[in-house]
Amino acid sequence: MKRWRIFCTGMGVLLASTLAMADSDDAFLIEKKQFKKQVNTLALTPVDADGYFDMSPEVAAKLEAEVTRRLEKRGYTVIPSSVLAGIRRTMEQQVGGITDGETGEIDFAKAQAVRTHAFRELWYQRDFDALANIRVSISHVPMEDDEVEWDGTKQDIPHEGRRKKYSAQVYVSSVAVGIYDATLKPLYLRYGGLEPLMFRGGEQLEALDQERLFQDEKKIREAVEIALNPF
Repeated sequence: MKRWRIFCTGMGVLLASTLAMADSDDAFLIEKKQFKKQVNTLALTPVDADGYFDMSPEVAAKLEAEVTRRLEKRGYTVIPSSVLAGIRRTMEQQVGGITDGETGEIDFAKAQAVRTHAFRELWYQRDFDALANIRVSISHVPMEDDEVEWDGTKQDIPHEGRRKKYSAQVYVSSVAVGIYDATLKPLYLRYGGLEPLMFRGGEQLEALDQERLFQDEKKIREAVEIALNPF
């Protein structure tokens, strides 16, 4: 399975070495007993997504609410992502914004500095044990007879017109949950298949329009359930 992008923007070097583990049944990257002893309170980072997606705040809120619900059901205390987002906004104001005043483009050096210092400030302000990141990612997987299986789910490819046996490579999305300690060492990483990003019109595969994505709340719930199933 081909992952298109680094799991968490801004932590690329750290996470590149963990991506190969994403398909493993063993999502805990330390002993599970040690994890449960070490982690009681989690702070969420704002929901992240590959650049392809035009994800609305409403969809991000649904993903965060579902992750929060499931973690709390398992006995964890969860600090919402709004806390870190507020710290980032304050720091962006302090550095005069993270976009170039003339071009409007993001100053990546400033953005990275804000991200790094915001994490440090969050640890200083709040008492918690680990950071949790939710990200929607893209992968490229085989489709057989209009059916695709990836990251714990199996779904039919939407189709228009006459149905016939059809096989190809298609793009799909997944919800990934990653958890990191104070040094940003990865403790947990697992993907849950969300939905196909393509449909078949006759024998032609086409990308689904952005407004057709993330509309099925059941798929969102099931993807999060797969991503957090080892808990």
